[in-house]
Amino acid sequence: MDSKDSNQNNLQSKNKIKQSKHKAPETKENLEATQVHKFSSSKQSNDTNQELTKVIDRKALNKKLNKQDAIKAEHRQNLEKRQQANSNTMSEKHHIDGRRTTELPSRRNRKKARPSLESWFKRPTSQTRSEESSNDSQKKKVRSRSKTSSKDTGPSNYSLSQYTAKEKSQMILNIILGVLGKLLLIALVILLLGGALVGGIGIGYFANLVADTPPPSREEMTAKINHLEQQSTLYYASGEPIANVRTDIVRSITELDDISPFIIDGLIATEDEHFREHPGVVPKAIIRATIENLLKGSGTGGSTLTQQLVKQQLLTDEVTFFRKANEILLALRVENYFSKDEILTAYLNVASFGRNNNGDNIAGIGKAAEGIFGVKPSEVTLPQAAFLVGLPQAPYSYTPYNQYGHLREDLTDGIDRMHEVLFRMYREQKITKEQYEEAKHYDITKDFLPMVPRQEERQSYLYNTIMKGAIEKLMLMKIQADNLSWQEVYQDDDWYNEYYFEAEKQLQLGGYKVYSTIDREIYDQLQVSAQAYNDQIGVTYDSIYTDPETGHETYYVESVQTGMVVIENATGKVLGFVAGTDFENNQIDHAFGMRRSPGSTIKPLAVYGPAIENNLINPATVVPDTAFIEEYEDGSYWAPTNYGNAISNTNITVRRALLRSDNLPAIRVYNDLIQRGVPIIDYLSQMGFNTVDSYTYEDTQNLAFSIGGVTTGPTVFEETRAFTTFANGGKYIEGYFIERIEDAFGNVIFQQDTPAKDVFSEDTNYLMVDMLRDTLSQGTGRTANENLAFTADWIMKTGISEHSKDIWVLGSTPKVTIGSWIGYDSRYQDYTIDVNDGFGLESVRSQIYWAKIVNDLYNLRPEIFGTEQTFQQPESVIQQEIVELTGTLPGTTIVNGQTYNLSGPLKSELFKITNPAPPLTSNFLFGATEEEQYSFWSQQASLEYKLRQQQQQQETTTEDDEETTQEASEEVSEVTSSNDQ
Repeated sequence: MDSKDSNQNNLQSKNKIKQSKHKAPETKENLEATQVHKFSSSKQSNDTNQELTKVIDRKALNKKLNKQDAIKAEHRQNLEKRQQANSNTMSEKHHIDGRRTTELPSRRNRKKARPSLESWFKRPTSQTRSEESSNDSQKKKVRSRSKTSSKDTGPSNYSLSQYTAKEKSQMILNIILGVLGKLLLIALVILLLGGALVGGIGIGYFANLVADTPPPSREEMTAKINHLEQQSTLYYASGEPIANVRTDIVRSITELDDISPFIIDGLIATEDEHFREHPGVVPKAIIRATIENLLKGSGTGGSTLTQQLVKQQLLTDEVTFFRKANEILLALRVENYFSKDEILTAYLNVASFGRNNNGDNIAGIGKAAEGIFGVKPSEVTLPQAAFLVGLPQAPYSYTPYNQYGHLREDLTDGIDRMHEVLFRMYREQKITKEQYEEAKHYDITKDFLPMVPRQEERQSYLYNTIMKGAIEKLMLMKIQADNLSWQEVYQDDDWYNEYYFEAEKQLQLGGYKVYSTIDREIYDQLQVSAQAYNDQIGVTYDSIYTDPETGHETYYVESVQTGMVVIENATGKVLGFVAGTDFENNQIDHAFGMRRSPGSTIKPLAVYGPAIENNLINPATVVPDTAFIEEYEDGSYWAPTNYGNAISNTNITVRRALLRSDNLPAIRVYNDLIQRGVPIIDYLSQMGFNTVDSYTYEDTQNLAFSIGGVTTGPTVFEETRAFTTFANGGKYIEGYFIERIEDAFGNVIFQQDTPAKDVFSEDTNYLMVDMLRDTLSQGTGRTANENLAFTADWIMKTGISEHSKDIWVLGSTPKVTIGSWIGYDSRYQDYTIDVNDGFGLESVRSQIYWAKIVNDLYNLRPEIFGTEQTFQQPESVIQQEIVELTGTLPGTTIVNGQTYNLSGPLKSELFKITNPAPPLTSNFLFGATEEEQYSFWSQQASLEYKLRQQQQQQETTTEDDEETTQEASEEVSEVTSSNDQ
């Protein structure tokens, strides 16, 4: 279109607009005709006409805005005409510019009408503009009508054909961008609302998780934070370490002042650069953790040092919503209760640092510095500090050592991690550029310690014994804290095991120091001596055992075993012991763990001691050594004998019965104790015997108990410490080998207290001591006495169990008691100490063995024996002359109407001042039957008759001799007279 046509069209449009100002309001038909005309004309207009039209329209609109009343009237007319037109033209078809359009939608169906693509680009009509200029009170109503009018007038009077291709593309792009912008805006709003919703849900869920969890007190948190798994150590009495307790981890506590600033700065720069500022958690970490809990069903790990400490010390290893929520709250609480330095200290003592050059697992910066570089944590260099700081993130990936303590072939991961720590220290301005470069290029591998093999404890029996003793002490503390008794727990296996394993774990991980009473020199000498003399006490057997059920064959070696315990009488301390001689092949503890029959060593403890204490006997009491038979309801019977199946069929004193260790007199005395209801079990309990395993009440009601017949029996330790009662004046002092236990902070949590308990009175005890002296000088202990290389005031008791399975020697000076046992474990079949095996009599070989070891100890430590001391006779013990035959004072008694006068032979004996020598009676024989009493007096009558006969014969002989002498004298006189003559 040329410019002339364009100008003409513009002029025509301008004239039409002017004319429209003076017209009455348009009818619908006029409006439609005008719109059709505009639409047709627009197809012929160019871009210039369009712009001019826009300008004219804007001017017309501005004029209309000033005529409010006219517009209102015009609208009322248009509304009436439009309503009328809608009813008349519902079915009409309109053809505009050769194209067919659909009928106009009704008001009811207007929402369902789909506008054409051109309607997205339609321009507002002058009428619509006038509607928008209405006053404020009518704006909403006018705007609604304007929209309705606009829709009703059909398509816009502008078409896409008016625009060039470039403009069309630009318009479409603008539309797309606009739509996308709105969609993005909607999405952002939804996201924000959703985020707020999720956040609210998360916070609510978080609050719900911890709602029922009471916050821990400061004391509770302090105890848990400071509870570190540390390696415990066992010590000799001198303070020398025996061994570290075997555990999965090695740890020690180090104070912050003893840690290099390089380590502290490196840790903060690497693990938590905002450690000094945050309150325990980072807020974004809380949100992240909450969202991940909700979306993924699992929690993320803590990011701050405080959270890491909480995870390790206050929470379990499970990963749950509940745990994560508590981790956050506890971290905040930790920061509230503890200073930053306290948190750092705890973390550095808790964190794992891989392995050391022994291959041990290590935790805590102290053991890490020592076990990797051989220095204290305060002495590390910058490269060493960086290497150590990098370990906790992945300790077993970065550690330089394997499980055997050897350096790993590839150390790249650990060194790279060290470089990362150095960089972060530099980035946080903890070190200078020069320090960073120098440390980065430092060859850290030359600082790693060489491998040192683990030291297996040479004293394996010792280690096991001290461990078990310490565990039992910790058990006892917990049992008492639970208001229970040891007996209650001991008799219930499940209960016992629960307490035992809890105490064992406590000892393994608690960093305790267990101080024993063991004298290292004495202990070591005992091991050497026992090993040296072991081949002199019995035969070693080897054989094949065939399982009767499976037929499986097992080759085994059965060697004679030994157990020995050395106890300091006045304190009860175990100075040393022998638990066995071949730990590699036999780990049975023959000193503290094995229970065997005590043989005759039970006699002074359970028979003669209680009988003298109850004033039933004294050393001079005469007891029949005759056959004793006990019959049972089922028709069976028990007929014991003395050693070697011997029966003397005589009456002997208690003193002699004890030194000879005869069985039959002991059984008779014990039978009287049982008949009288003397509580033997109480005496044994007072002397430290375990009345569940060692000796039970049922055991004590059996007469065989008096000579060592038991169900299980005592340990060497139990039997030896009970024997110290005689050396301690009748008072029992508990034997022990755990002196005290300290916790990781040096607090004494257990201290052995050994109050003396009265078992026997002082006078009873001294009578027993004096009789037990005779064992060495005259009795079954003569061999030991003959082989001792020094003299001391010894008391002794030997014992042999049935079939010579157990051979015992118990000996005491006023200062020390040494008990020993030899025998076989008989793991596959029974073996005994055989008198015919080439090593001599059972008791003889055992006493020689005992004496040799005692001599070795004397040569090493003579002061422990107290050779200058003697057992002192108390004033309550007196000495009296008694008839040796009856053990009574000389006197007269009547038996079956016959008078007996016994005045000798006499001997001196010891008696209690409160129970002196008794007068002569007809039934003086202790534990004898009426027949045995009658037999004695019958024998006595016979003896007296024979004596009288002998006296009469002597008297007759004397008279005859006198007569013969007189006659001879007379004859001599006569001869003399005759000679004189």
